[in-house]
Amino acid sequence: MSKIKVMDELLANKIAAGEVVEKCVSIVKELVENSIDANSDMIKIELKEAGLREIKVIDNGIGMDENDAVLAFQRHATSKLYSDDDLFSISSLGFRGEALPSIASVSEVVLKTCQNDIGHLVHIKGGTILESAKCEARVGTSITVSNLFYNTPARLKHLSSIYSELANIVEYVNKIALSYPSIKFILKNDDKELLNTDGSGNLLKVIKTIYGTDVAKKMIKIDASNEDYTVSGYVSLPEVNRSSRNHMTTIVNGRVVRNASLNKTVNDAYSSFKEDTRYPISVLLIDTDPSLIDVNIHPSKQDIKFSNFDDLKSLISNSIIKEIKTKLLIPKIEIKDTDIPKYENLSLNLERNIVKENTSEYTQKISDVINFNDDKNTLEEEVINYEYVEEIKDDNKLPELYPIGLFLGTYIGCQNEKGIYLIDQHAAEERINYEKYLYMLSHPNNNTIKPLFSIIIELPMNDFIIIKENISILDKLNIKVEEFGISSFRIVEHPTWFPKNREDKIIKNIFELIISSEKNFSFEKFNKNLAATIACKASIKGNTNITMEAMESIINDLRKCNNPFNCPHGRPTIISFTTYELEKMFKRSM
Repeated sequence: MSKIKVMDELLANKIAAGEVVEKCVSIVKELVENSIDANSDMIKIELKEAGLREIKVIDNGIGMDENDAVLAFQRHATSKLYSDDDLFSISSLGFRGEALPSIASVSEVVLKTCQNDIGHLVHIKGGTILESAKCEARVGTSITVSNLFYNTPARLKHLSSIYSELANIVEYVNKIALSYPSIKFILKNDDKELLNTDGSGNLLKVIKTIYGTDVAKKMIKIDASNEDYTVSGYVSLPEVNRSSRNHMTTIVNGRVVRNASLNKTVNDAYSSFKEDTRYPISVLLIDTDPSLIDVNIHPSKQDIKFSNFDDLKSLISNSIIKEIKTKLLIPKIEIKDTDIPKYENLSLNLERNIVKENTSEYTQKISDVINFNDDKNTLEEEVINYEYVEEIKDDNKLPELYPIGLFLGTYIGCQNEKGIYLIDQHAAEERINYEKYLYMLSHPNNNTIKPLFSIIIELPMNDFIIIKENISILDKLNIKVEEFGISSFRIVEHPTWFPKNREDKIIKNIFELIISSEKNFSFEKFNKNLAATIACKASIKGNTNITMEAMESIINDLRKCNNPFNCPHGRPTIISFTTYELEKMFKRSM
């Protein structure tokens, strides 16, 4: 008797649902993508209990006739692909024909759709059609999904908490709203509105709606292209960052995608402007010929492969670095009316340059100044007018500054005709030393010295083997070593510019960097990491009193740096109080 049998269609759909429908957000994603493909310009998502009880998606798209409304729930039924050749030029978000039958096989679905003034209703439960009949006519389509996983309890019990499911849905809807600023998205949970974009086509307005006015004011526009790709969108200033990569959005031909290499490329572009453990906010729209990408990798259609990928990464990295370097990155202490302290409670908050996660407390105040309901170009113009980031107009990235003293043993106080400046002496000298050592590492010479006393570095055997296999790296750095014993090296020569009395620590750091980056070694990144490490150790510490001459020397050297605004770990070197803000605080100016 034959043991192999063709699987029942309902069973096959349940199995497919395991890949397509993992969480509530999977259902929202598939339904919203169908609405976008239907040429909708308004999409409403209504949830009950974060989608665990019910998910409803309403659009004003082209709708379906009676036959298509029923056929849409058959496996591999699609209006997006008709031949093998279509796989090489996919322009729609959906195309596999798996989503609706998979969703219907593990839930109860009610579809109402209208085309040509005739409405039709399809009611399905567990993959079985319970009703197919005419209904009231309303332009577009409405799909309600309830009783999720009622017939697959093992999947039901593995759903996350109501808050986790809601967070996932909000994150997805935010990203799809950024992908399609010309579509009005409304998201509600238990009748509470969580998102409402205006569909005006202005990406910066959507960013403002999602992240708030303060973040929108500190976004940098990106616009670059090569023969294969066009990259546009916005990235945040280095000071506007988050603790996770979740706010790095990549959109390829209108599709929100996941690509770790692209996220790494964006983050690496900020390498000398922020801390390594923080990540920028970015919204990058990549447009290309569909034949150069492959989205048919996973049923979720979020993973993607690129042709000429290295060219795309270089385009993104170079454009971000170029735009960041054209900005004057001196945070100013901004005092708003609601922040002016009472006379009996007067104090200065020197940490105001740190961006707050929650900006709701003064969003309304700035909304009075910036009219977000004007045409699509107005917001961008207004945001730039009120943004404290200035374009660098000449070779002097820092203005002329005159030191007046040292505050708290750490901050150099300076002034000029524009206001007052505070310089973190450690961060400033760290930047100066970083650029000096980075130049030396990038332009090695043959000036070496033999240590007077032998420097012996003992390693575990596995690390010893890695260093032994990468001796060529040490040779390029003009560090000569020889084996000493079973798992040790003796330093024979090293460059003369190594800071005195720190030679052994620097060489140990070099060994650690080689060991940690063995699989993905890059000389450029290695030099940056090494220069940052040496600079930190060699720089003056906080709470150290220095002379006026030393202050002047730090200021002059800082003005010569390529990037005088941040230490190599991303902390600001300088902040400022404008004259106007000071006078405003003292009620001299209103």
